Amino acid sequence: MQDLNATPGAPGPLAGFRVLDLSQFLAGPYCSMMLADMGAEVIKVEPREGDGTRQFGPPYIQDQSAYFLSVNRNKKCIILNLTTDRGRKIFLDLAERADVVLENFRPGVVTELGLDYKTVYQRNPRITYCSISAFGQEGPYRDRPGIDLIFQALGGVLAVTGEEGGPPSKVGFPVADVTAGLFAANGILLALLARERTGVGQKVEIAALDTLLAVQATNLSYYFATGQTPGRLGSASPFLVPAQYFQTRDQVINVSIPTDRFFRRLCVALELGHLQDDPRFSSVSQRLVHRHELIPLLQAKFRKNTCQEWLTILAGQGIPCAPCYDYGDLIRDPQIVHNDMLAEIEHPTAGQIKVTGIPIRLSQTPGQLRSPPPLLGEHTEEILADLGYKAAEIEGLRNAAVI
Repeated sequence: MQDLNATPGAPGPLAGFRVLDLSQFLAGPYCSMMLADMGAEVIKVEPREGDGTRQFGPPYIQDQSAYFLSVNRNKKCIILNLTTDRGRKIFLDLAERADVVLENFRPGVVTELGLDYKTVYQRNPRITYCSISAFGQEGPYRDRPGIDLIFQALGGVLAVTGEEGGPPSKVGFPVADVTAGLFAANGILLALLARERTGVGQKVEIAALDTLLAVQATNLSYYFATGQTPGRLGSASPFLVPAQYFQTRDQVINVSIPTDRFFRRLCVALELGHLQDDPRFSSVSQRLVHRHELIPLLQAKFRKNTCQEWLTILAGQGIPCAPCYDYGDLIRDPQIVHNDMLAEIEHPTAGQIKVTGIPIRLSQTPGQLRSPPPLLGEHTEEILADLGYKAAEIEGLRNAAVI
């Protein structure tokens, strides 16, 4: 595991850009973490009680929520009471100097606060203002609360996830929140790129429900072509056979066969050469039709050896295969370690904490882990001083519960 606290290199590609991050929980913070990793100065604006995920737990690492620590590195934090006139003034003063505002309040809240896109744009026409919502800024579901499992239900994910013939099963991580964060980061970058040409900012709107449909393009193509939902197939694919896990003598192994050429290799590796000449299995389309005849034949063979024995045999034939890792296995995998996807960073109260690495690799301006997730309000005085506030003024703001 590489320590990335002191990673050398040029400033990240977003160095010099400032992001005001009003978001909480996951989608917004995931987005702003991606921007911060690439060099943007992200100022996390929190209420006096803090981002709600600071209380998520257990597990905690010392006094810090592991959940909060996972997506808030490389950021500064200021406490601002945005229900006060002075708190709103400070925010708008910061927005004048910012490139991006990011928020994920319920639609309408920023307007009620007087911090909406129109207001900020009047102060700073170059601003990129990104709003992440559950279902969209307009429409019949606009005011509904939304969390990840609700998106998975409405977005069709539960209809295609789970064992064949069984009940629905959610994806094992908050897929809708993460995809919303990814699309938001992409939208912000596109808006900033457009601003380089036009000199004018714009609003970016992201709905978590929309992003979940977008990442299901291949599954939806099946429905568009057939009028049928692909259905639940457990670990199997609706497009390829075999492409699923099989039980070996000791544990499961995942095997995915994308073409007829790979199927012939599989037959050789399993010493089932006669299957490649069977017309039921001679092509991708035929194997899909005869899925329930082929899989038992393969499963019977896989039970004869251990997972590691099959991995050696199949890898020798160049067949896509993998063990089914738990997280303990995952962090020890030599390829993941080699890719620097595991890192450590020193936190002022939690000590040395482990975090995921940065998956985007740039040869000249790489992202870096520069600082740990901030303590609540850790940079309030620094940020206000940069705006020109004197120590006595800052103390007055604190006494008035503005900060």
